[in-house]
Amino acid sequence: MVEKLKIAIQGVRGSFHHEASNHVFGKDISLVECKTFEDVTDSTNNGTADFGIMAIENSLAGCIIPNYNLLRQSGLEVCGEVGIRVKLNLLALEGDSMEDLKEIHSHQMALRQCASFLTTVNGTRIVEAFDTAGSAQYILENNLKGVASIAGNLAASEYRLNVIAAGIEDHKLNYTRFLVLKRNESDPISAEFNKTSIYFQTKHTPGSLAQLLSVISGLGINLSKLQSHPVPSKNSLYGFFATLDFDKVEQIEHLKILLEAMTIDYQILGIYKKGKTHG
Repeated sequence: MVEKLKIAIQGVRGSFHHEASNHVFGKDISLVECKTFEDVTDSTNNGTADFGIMAIENSLAGCIIPNYNLLRQSGLEVCGEVGIRVKLNLLALEGDSMEDLKEIHSHQMALRQCASFLTTVNGTRIVEAFDTAGSAQYILENNLKGVASIAGNLAASEYRLNVIAAGIEDHKLNYTRFLVLKRNESDPISAEFNKTSIYFQTKHTPGSLAQLLSVISGLGINLSKLQSHPVPSKNSLYGFFATLDFDKVEQIEHLKILLEAMTIDYQILGIYKKGKTHG
């Protein structure tokens, strides 16, 4: 009997991390449910999980910088990515309706993304939870009448809750990008790979960043994401997280030589194949 892949996710079954895992690995997987993103990286590092799934940016909220820093510190390698459309619904036990609701539970990010809808439920208490699907699970396990969860379709299915209001997010073009993480095993670069995530620091001198980016462009490598972040304990020094698209694996060797020569610190966080976005 073939053992199922163990995938570490932040949250519980039915979460958007679970949905992202299904898109990458299929549904026949074993989930390692984690309360925090640090638990995700720890579980992947210590072998409790074979891979980790971690949200890294949202089309509305932007980059999740703490997760980039966590990735750097963990020593894990980015080996893939996937994007999913975040569709949020109001879920409750069978028989409950909008008029019955006394409380609405969900993760703070989901609550913020449904701010306009929540202004229409006057008199209903809003409660923050650690996870969207976790709030749905809580309702089912405690048989909470008059309490609703804001979560996705997968959570509704997992916890047998009814959708009493569908698509309540403020912005319909709401996508989250997830990274697939694994232990760094120095695997060879595949000819199918066409994307890399890196971190670097440049000298704090005029034009140093612009010069580096210009030379990267000259290598035929496209900069698709650049995010600055202050370097702790070093005044006026910034580090940069970048996502780059390339055509040939040989460009990566040229990139490494370039980073060695033109930065004061750099790290290749992963080289992988560009992932699909699911709507």
